[in-house]
Amino acid sequence: MLSQVRKQKKLAENEKIKISSYNIIYEVLDYIKQKMSGLLTPDVQETITGSAQILEIFKVSGAGKVAGSKITEGEITSTSDIRIIRDGAIIYTGKVGTIFREKNQVKQVSDGQECGITVKDYMDFQKNDTIEAFSVTSTERSI
Repeated sequence: MLSQVRKQKKLAENEKIKISSYNIIYEVLDYIKQKMSGLLTPDVQETITGSAQILEIFKVSGAGKVAGSKITEGEITSTSDIRIIRDGAIIYTGKVGTIFREKNQVKQVSDGQECGITVKDYMDFQKNDTIEAFSVTSTERSI
C-alpha cells in the first residue's frame, strides 16, 4: 500500500499535478469555487466618454493627416480608446495619437470645442465621420 502511494506521488510530480487534502468539506467546496471562478471570462463594461464630428481633413508635414473635428458630446483625451464610425458602421478601432488645439498639443478637449485629432496607425478619415471615445472596465466574475 505504501509503495502504491509513493508511485502515485511520483506520477503526480512528473505530470505536475497538485494533490491537496482537506479535512473539512466546505474547504473543498471553496477551493473548487475559486478554481472555477478563475475559468470564467471577465465582465467587460464599455462606456462612451465623448464623440467628435470630423469637419475637415488637413495634411500636416510630420504628423500626416489630421482630422479637424468638433467635439459634439463629452470629452476626448490624448489617451482615449476610439473608434471611427462612417455611415453608422465602425470602420476602425484604435487609440488617439495626438490632439491639437490652435496648433498646440493638448491632453483633452471638451464638448463644443474644435480640435485636430490624429489616430495611431490610421489616416483614412473622411468628412462627416464620427470619432467616438470610450473606456473599457473589466471585472472578474465569481461563482
